Formats: sequence, structure tokens, C-alpha cells
Amino acid sequence: MAGIVSVNSEPTPIGKRRYLDEARMCSEHYKFLIILALAYAFDQMDLFTFSFVAPALTKHWGVSMEWIGLVNSCTFVGMLFGCWFGGWLSDVIGRKKTFLYSVAFFSTFSVLNGLAPNKELFLVFRTLTGFGILSMVVVAMVYITEILPSASRGKWQAISLATGLLSVPLIGQIAGRVVPSSPDGWRHIFFIGGSGFIILFLGLRWLKESPRWLISKGRYAEAEVIIQRFMPDVKVDINNEASIPVEGAVLVKETGTIAALKEIFSKKYARKTSVLITMVCCITVGYFMFFAWMPTLLNEFGFTLEDALWMTALVSFGSPIGNYLAAAVTDKGGRKIPIVIYSVLVGVMTIAFGTLKIPMLIVGIGFMIRVLMDGVFVVMWSYLAESYPTHIRNTGTGFIYSTGRLLTAGAMIVVPIFTKVMDTQHYSTLSVACSC
Repeated sequence: MAGIVSVNSEPTPIGKRRYLDEARMCSEHYKFLIILALAYAFDQMDLFTFSFVAPALTKHWGVSMEWIGLVNSCTFVGMLFGCWFGGWLSDVIGRKKTFLYSVAFFSTFSVLNGLAPNKELFLVFRTLTGFGILSMVVVAMVYITEILPSASRGKWQAISLATGLLSVPLIGQIAGRVVPSSPDGWRHIFFIGGSGFIILFLGLRWLKESPRWLISKGRYAEAEVIIQRFMPDVKVDINNEASIPVEGAVLVKETGTIAALKEIFSKKYARKTSVLITMVCCITVGYFMFFAWMPTLLNEFGFTLEDALWMTALVSFGSPIGNYLAAAVTDKGGRKIPIVIYSVLVGVMTIAFGTLKIPMLIVGIGFMIRVLMDGVFVVMWSYLAESYPTHIRNTGTGFIYSTGRLLTAGAMIVVPIFTKVMDTQHYSTLSVACSC
């Protein structure tokens, strides 16, 4: 490909237009965001469903804490491979197809979770659900970066995720009523998560392929038509621009997975990559260790199943609020400062949380932690997706994001070990361990 084409988010030579980066929000952008919000809704619903049904499985199936830890761990192993696969596949067949295939995949296995006749098949289905969830997420992170205007993409990423996260307190409230109602009440929660198939029907009509991906494949005419849909008031002509070499332009060629990984660890990006891996691992492990285990630990430490579920459901209302608040700051003053401030506040409040035994105080502090954790998570997504140039963005993002899932998979097994040597009075130590 001769020169830097007009839709790249990387530095552009004089005379080139950064069409999508400079676009104004229009109906096509909002349709894209509706699909993304719905995908996040079912993604997050499927991701946190197990935390709501796990206490019921210990009661009705007689499973151990170690088995719950194994399920959580295997789910994150599935996510690890989903990250890699989704990033690779979207570079091969495109963002749109991979996104929709991933939604269909995790929706199918969510339904199968509800139909599982035994804990062995449940474990397999849960692992495959995790595979589809993260395959979709890693594509969505890049997809939104390549479609939305640069000046506001962080805000819209946060708003779409926040809107999707409204499903978490919703499913929490439903679980609080349905799960204790019968021995098979937990199955209905998975069936609700599987209704994400509605996204396929809307996505086939509303989603457009990423013009950046099309251009990377030499499909300029198709990219031009799509860009024109996003910029109806501007005459778009990338065929001519892409075919005229510009002095000083950077030559961008297709990059395979191995070559891309070599590049993100090259001297040019090694320092950035190490910082991103550290950031993603710390934030991801703390987030999922804290919230995936909250209902089960509360139940184990003396709260009834009903109390543990409603306390967790109330805390989960912090998710969308945290992302809506993050939308107000993520495009102002950069990404790094909010990430640092949020992370420090989470650490301080988690220590306070671990000392509590009064239900409403647990809910209140847990709610604030959830607000902060979800805020830092969405800012991290934007920061990560913007950290590499287009030709290695998906591979780099997928690989780094997967490292957090890999570490979390191992950390999930540690919680049952802690519970073997701790009682209720030691809950504070365990809470701090889950957030570190």
C-alpha cells in the first residue's frame, strides 16, 4: 500500500485527510454504538452470571469451593484463547464477521450452560462461553477505535460499555428472585444470557466493516463507500489519495501474528508493552477476583444465599455509573492520569471493605469500589487500543489483554485455598488479597 491512507489514526503526511478521525457523529455512528452496547450487555451478563448462580450450585449440586475456583479459572483460560483467536480472525476475515461470529458463539454456549446435565459438561460449556466473550471484546475494542472520531471515541466507548453494563444489576436482581425459587432456578439465568442472538439480526443490517481493515486488504472502493456513509457531507475519494505516493509517508504492509508480536516487543515498543502488560494484569486480576467471588464468599462467611445475592446485586449498580462517570473524563487530559487516580482509590477503599461485617456498609463501600473499578477498566480499554499502529493493533491489543486473563485464571484457584485456612474474622485479609 503506497503511503499512509486517509483513515489511519497514526500521524498523517501533509495533504492527507484523516476522514474517520475527523468525522462528526452521525446516525451510522449511533447505530454502531447501539450494536456495541447490546453486545457489551450480553457479554457482561454472561460473564457475571456464574457469580450469581455459584452459591446455588454449592447447595443443589453439592459442588465444592475448589470446583467453583476451577470453573472460574477455566473460564478465563477460555478467554485467553478467545483473545488470541478473535484478534487473529478479525485480521483475516474482518472486524464485522468476527464480531458477529463471537456473539453467536458465546450466546450458544450460555444456553448450553443452562442445559448442562452435570458439572463436567457445565465446566466445558463455561470454558467455551469465556472463549466467545473475549473474542468479541477484543474485536470491539479495536472496532470502536477504527470507526469513531478520535476526539470523542473514549467518551463513546465508556457510554456504550456503561449502557451495556446496566445488564449486570438487572441480571443480579433477576437472579436474586429466580435462583432461590427452585433447584433449577439457576438454569433460567443462563437462558436469559443466551438471548444475545438478537444482536445478529441488527448487526447484519447496521454494522459496517472497518474501512481501515478494508484498506489493509487493498479494497479501497468498499472502504470509500463505507466512509462516505459516516461522512455524508464530505466528498470522500480515498482511491486517488491511496494511490499517490507522498514523500515521507510510512509504508504499511500486512503483518502476521509472529511478526506483530516481534514488533510490539521490539526496541521501539518494548517499554510501552511492558507497562501495558503490568497495567492490564493488575487491573484485570483485581477486578475479577473481587467481583466473581463476592456472592460465594459472602455466603460462605455466614450470609444467607438470598442476602449474598441481593448485596452483590446492589453493588453491581456501580458498574454502569462508573462507566458513565468515566465518559466525562476519559477524553480530557489523557488516559494515564485517570488510570493512576482510579487505581489508587480502589486500593484504599478495598482495604476498608475487607474490615466490614455490616451488610449496608459492605454494600456502600463495595458500590464505590465497583464505580471506580469499572471506570478504570473502560479508560484502560481506550488506552490499550490506541497504543499501537493499525497494522499491529489487533494482535498487540489481543495479546496484552489476554495476559490479564491468563494471570486471573491462575489467581482464581487461589481463593478456595485461602478459605481453607481462614474464617469470617480473616475476611479482611482475603478481600485485600483478591484486589491486589
